[in-house]
Amino acid sequence: MTVDLVTTGYGPPAHEALAEAVARAKGGDPLAPVTVVVPNHYVGLSARRALGRREHDGTRGLAAVAFHTAYGLAERLGGAEMAAEGRRGVTMTVIAAAVRTVLRRDPGHFRGVETHPATERALTRAHRELSELTGGQLRALAAQSPRAADVVRIHRQVAADLEAGFSNEQQLSRAAVAAVRADPSAAARQLGPMIVFLPQRITDSQAGLLRAVGAATGTTIVAGATGAEDADAAVAASVGRLGAELDAPARRGGPAGASATVEALSVSDADDEVRHAVRAVVEAARAGTPLGRCAVVYGVESPYVRLISDALDAAGIPRCGATSRTVETSLLGRSLLEMLALRDRGFSRRVVMAWLAGAPVSVRRPDDPDASGSGGEAGGDGPAAGHRWQGVPSAAWEREARAARVESGIDSWRRRLTRYAEDCTAEADCHAADEEQAWRGDRHRRRAERSLELLSFVEELHTDLEPRPAPRTWAELAGWCQKLIQKYLGGRLRRSWPDEERQMAERVDRAVSRLGDLDGTDDEPSVAAFGRALRLELEGAAHRHGHLGAGVLVGPVDLALGVELDLAVVCGMAEGTFPARRNDDALLPDRERLVAGGDLPARADRPGDDHRALLAVVAAAGRSLLLHPRGDLRRAADRSPSRWLTEEAGEAEEVPSFVAGLRRTGFPAHVQEYDTRCVLDWHDAGAHTAGGWSELARIPGVRRRPELLRGIELRRARMSSRLTRFDGNLPAGDLRGTVLAHPAGGSETTSASRLEMWAGCPHAYFMRYVLRVEAVDDADDEHRISPLERGSLVHRILERWLA
Repeated sequence: MTVDLVTTGYGPPAHEALAEAVARAKGGDPLAPVTVVVPNHYVGLSARRALGRREHDGTRGLAAVAFHTAYGLAERLGGAEMAAEGRRGVTMTVIAAAVRTVLRRDPGHFRGVETHPATERALTRAHRELSELTGGQLRALAAQSPRAADVVRIHRQVAADLEAGFSNEQQLSRAAVAAVRADPSAAARQLGPMIVFLPQRITDSQAGLLRAVGAATGTTIVAGATGAEDADAAVAASVGRLGAELDAPARRGGPAGASATVEALSVSDADDEVRHAVRAVVEAARAGTPLGRCAVVYGVESPYVRLISDALDAAGIPRCGATSRTVETSLLGRSLLEMLALRDRGFSRRVVMAWLAGAPVSVRRPDDPDASGSGGEAGGDGPAAGHRWQGVPSAAWEREARAARVESGIDSWRRRLTRYAEDCTAEADCHAADEEQAWRGDRHRRRAERSLELLSFVEELHTDLEPRPAPRTWAELAGWCQKLIQKYLGGRLRRSWPDEERQMAERVDRAVSRLGDLDGTDDEPSVAAFGRALRLELEGAAHRHGHLGAGVLVGPVDLALGVELDLAVVCGMAEGTFPARRNDDALLPDRERLVAGGDLPARADRPGDDHRALLAVVAAAGRSLLLHPRGDLRRAADRSPSRWLTEEAGEAEEVPSFVAGLRRTGFPAHVQEYDTRCVLDWHDAGAHTAGGWSELARIPGVRRRPELLRGIELRRARMSSRLTRFDGNLPAGDLRGTVLAHPAGGSETTSASRLEMWAGCPHAYFMRYVLRVEAVDDADDEHRISPLERGSLVHRILERWLA
């Protein structure tokens, strides 16, 4: 096997090296096949576009060039054999089902927590990691501790249970290796020369596949190097697995290249970081930089992914990449998981009404020809004909459930709502004979109708969530869940949802369907197990916003690795977030992982991965802006600059405040900043005369806000030589109705306590005495111990036990 190694920097130099390698592999034939193996799809897409823009030896070298991840290559070569054996690709949900089965048979070290979702998730992740180890490595790991021995035992039993019907990545790679070795010439014709582009962490099974393919076709490795030992350690190990040795360049003393610039700013907090990031993007766009060549990245997700997404949306700037929205937290995903949990949470009134208030619950009601504009959607042919899909009156139902003092359990719903409806009906009958009180009777009758309607809905929901007979297979459970979705969550009203919500709802539907394939994996299906499996399936459903190149790239720093950029903004350059704090694995700590000889990644290695990604992004960008938050207002803590910020950019320039940052920006990012900047420019001009205040009032952002105009009027009046109402010049005589209007309009007597509330907080007076909004008693609070009593009780117990 011949292995050619090209060591290069990240960014444009890497793509230049790739273009040259592709041209050599084609040997003058533009249609000759070439296979490029990339670490992820983002790197592959960026490389494809870079090759399309570059010419080498008169050709652009993109035709017949296939880009695959290592898993994609294994699937292409070995997928047919796995399918012929009737084995499907294993998923996290399938592994979790097998883990549940093994824990039921013998929980071992995990007795007492074997049904906890966290145990299931941790063992599922551990199984995927341990699948890379050999028998000897597993025995060495099992000898480290009783806990590690149980983890290895569960891993082996799960692997044995799944072997007949499923294949993992390691088995798929071995099947691909066998296919290549069975007919090397066919593999060479199909794949052509292979180029491994920017390898990162290559596992032993992936390396075995790439070595086998390289023996048949020849291999060229285009490896990116940063010159930092900790950052290049994983790449050097991966290149070594492929039979080469990384020739890392000397560590540079400054920015990535002669034409690259690296700047650093120290700002007040994470929110101000994001403001500066958006301003940098706007400045670059005004200078002609395409938004697709800008990126805003971070080390840890919270709070940056949400802040950056919201700020770019407010500025009207398109984005792609990571998003705070996930399939699990989507409208349908969240509502479905909460609905399935209602039974386990005792059908508490609080839980049920919170679900109704936040979920898109709709029911089919008889069609009312007079209600065509009520927002429902007419049913079509079949059983739904003559009905309309409408949302439930959750607010009205909440009032009736509180008034009925419903607590939890279906018996409480039946008993309390039935009694409440009877009482309301009796009250209505009492007022029926009195014409002056007829309106009260009508109100009580409507309450009775709503309470009975709520009772009917809750009883039907309770029956549907506890089906009889209970589903006995995963396929039956999936069908049962699909009926719940169709009946309660959306119906035909889903057509009116936003496009993104409809797309994620379709992914939820597919996830539910996939759970029907778990028969034969988990031999004791149940509604509770189905809910846990669905949550795990939705957690693992990755969601990306937009498409690469269609806006500013947003995401963790490793998402931009291998992408050519003109502007890279890195947020969170503080110790604890970049590099992030890494907690040791509770199941397999690093001291036990060391016995695997590097085949089991340690948590301590992750800062090196972050460092490599940072250096790669800085090297790939023409301009880099590193942002350091001096404080964290969410935790009231000071933040030290990241060690990597000092290495890359030296001392950061300090921006003292939001106002200072707004003053230094060349162009505001959005309307709010523009309005604030206009006021700030007026203030800096020192135009505080009467004429200057008039100029301030003409600023569009000020003119749109009546409260600012009133403030300007006050300042102008107090600065003038005239005696105005703002200086105490009040009309003589009776001041009632002149200084302040009567709070009740003069139509009723007002007590002193009401006047006191009105003077202290007019809004509170308005809510309580005009709108008649009262604090609602919560029946649940009567049966719960208060936090004060709970704390006192804990202290007394500790005193008795520890004194």
